[in-house]
This record gives sequence, structure tokens and C-alpha cells, in this order.
Amino acid sequence: MLKVNRKSEYALMTVQHLARLPAGTVLAAQQLAEELGVPEDLLAKVLQGLKRAEVLQASKGAGGGYRLVRTLAELRFIDVIGPFEDHMAMVSCCETPARAAGSAMCERAESCGVRQPISALNQLLHSQMAQLTMDQFLKGGGGAGLRSAAELAAEASLVG
Repeated sequence: MLKVNRKSEYALMTVQHLARLPAGTVLAAQQLAEELGVPEDLLAKVLQGLKRAEVLQASKGAGGGYRLVRTLAELRFIDVIGPFEDHMAMVSCCETPARAAGSAMCERAESCGVRQPISALNQLLHSQMAQLTMDQFLKGGGGAGLRSAAELAAEASLVG
């Protein structure tokens, strides 16, 4: 089913770890990799992606490293995993046009009876990830303003 890749997993771990530290604390990539128990070379790529996404800020030189730019309440789940997920759709025909450009379209796309319901479900899942703040996610995913699984299923059934 839906699965985040390793870089997204490390990005989530990084944000969680940095958020536990006093505000403004800077950690070098090597120290962060050691504390998380992950390969430094892969984590370095994740840190650069999070920097480009403006989730982290980097400082160079002695005492340099990475720190969170925003609080967990200001960060969305999608902000953290988005830079690392090439395919955020359940099936390739439901990917965004920019992402689907390199994908081969299914030969049954025009006559497929489940394409629209799957597309609607995909949009609902993406909407939930865009609403979910990192503080909600790290507290177990619950949070005001998010729809329950029952509400999502009911809305998806209305579309078909």
C-alpha cells in the first residue's frame, strides 16, 4: 500500500530529534547521524533536501550544523516528506501532471471504472497530509481539524 521511502523516514526522524532539543540548537550532520543511528552519507542528502524545503537552516564553520526553522506546530507533514517522495499517488494515473510526465499512462485510463474513486481517495489522503502538523503527527496523528478515517471513507464513497 502506501509507504514512505527511507529518505522521508530519516527526514521525519531528524525533525523529531531536533525538536526535542532546546530551541535554536545546532547539530552537525555527523553528530545527528550518530545520535539517530543512520548512515551519514544518506542523512547528508536528507538534510540538504530539508534545507531546500526551508524546514532546516544550515550554518557553516566551527559549531555549524542544522537547526529547525519553524516549530512543529508550523511545520506540515507534507513539508517534511514532500521533498523525498517522487510518487505521492496510489496509482500512476492519479499522480500530479508534473510528476506523471515521466510515467507511462495506463492503457485503460480512459475507460477505467476505479480511476475516479481512487483519484478522489488520493486527493483526500494528500489533503490530510497537507493539514497534519508535525506536532499532531508526533503525538500520534490525532488533531483538531483532521477528518477521521470514517469521514474520509464516507466522502470517498460519495465520489464514486
